[in-house]
Amino acid sequence: MTHRTRLKWLHWLSFFIILWFWTVEPENVERMGGAALGVHAGMGVVLAVLSAMWMGMYLRRGLASRPGPKLPGWARWVHPWMHKGLIWGLPTMVLSGGLAGFAAPYAIKLFGVVPFFPGVGHDRLHGALQDLHELCFDAMLIALFAHVGFHLWRHYVVKDNALRIMAPKRVHKYL
Repeated sequence: MTHRTRLKWLHWLSFFIILWFWTVEPENVERMGGAALGVHAGMGVVLAVLSAMWMGMYLRRGLASRPGPKLPGWARWVHPWMHKGLIWGLPTMVLSGGLAGFAAPYAIKLFGVVPFFPGVGHDRLHGALQDLHELCFDAMLIALFAHVGFHLWRHYVVKDNALRIMAPKRVHKYL
């Protein structure tokens, strides 16, 4: 598997997991009880593994993409900072969720099966870390929507085929 293929897999798996977190809000999880919280924590661990892989690839090789030659000056400046923000923001968001889980006053089992957090935390600390995690997640969503908007703009306005870089080859004929 090539480096670009690994990046595409990480990119799309991360996207769909974050989309799942966005559609299954924490309030929904709380109403569903402990099993749903376990699924939430389990999906968080899966995202943490993907995030660690992505961060490792970034630290070893740097950014995979460079600003395209058709981009105006401001977009050439925004491009690397936006990608670095996403690369560093994802593990920050995942870490904040892990800290919130660790500080929980109740035990959390990944996917309702694997004991992960012991449940020795404190209500107030857990609440504060949950708020921090939600703030990190909201910031990540804003960055993600900006990222998607930027690449749609590149593809349809600048016409540099930016979407083909990370899209699977099967869908290139539709782009």
